[in-house]
Amino acid sequence: MMRRLDTPALYIFTADETVFHRIREMGALADGRWNAQRLVRPIELDNLPVGSLVMVDIAHPQRPEWSDSRWRTWAGHLSIIALSSQPQDDEGIAAMDVGAAGYCHAYANEATLRQVVEVVSSGELWVGRSLLTRLLKGVNHNVNENAGQGTAARIATSPTQAWRALLTERELEVATMAAQGASNLGIAEVLGITERTVKAHLTSIFDKLDVADRLQLALKVHGVK
Repeated sequence: MMRRLDTPALYIFTADETVFHRIREMGALADGRWNAQRLVRPIELDNLPVGSLVMVDIAHPQRPEWSDSRWRTWAGHLSIIALSSQPQDDEGIAAMDVGAAGYCHAYANEATLRQVVEVVSSGELWVGRSLLTRLLKGVNHNVNENAGQGTAARIATSPTQAWRALLTERELEVATMAAQGASNLGIAEVLGITERTVKAHLTSIFDKLDVADRLQLALKVHGVK
């Protein structure tokens, strides 16, 4: 679980005037709750207040590559949302791998940007459906590799299954399938229930297991630390 922001500070790292003004003027960000400021140089990220929310325009010509060690340092005390004008899963994974808390379209509509800001500022992760599915499959792949090798790989797992006792039999089925990357529709078709019922089960599961999203659910189900 990621930390909650200490302050409602919002910084937008971009060289694009359109991107900056569009986000700043969004209703969700212009209601006085967020103090939006623009950053133009990477060095400005060094002295931001702990807990600040930072939107990083991937197209910025001065943006350090994701392989730059500074990103992990920045992600240690900032909540970073990567913005892309042409979102791609590999790009999103690279950003999340160094600690970004969110990845979305730089020109997403107001409703989506509102959700992104609210979700990340509350300490959760935001990724698109396609990227989330890949991340879940990655968790499953690493866990399976660990089991086959019998040694510690990139992800260390714990044998605890205490979470299972908190769920009903049907919730266990839904949780297991969701943790494997199945969509709500896919779960509904396999179990012979409606998507609405699947959503209701997931809401209950998230509450009982104290997780915020499918990625955290996958980690809980697989015992990943």
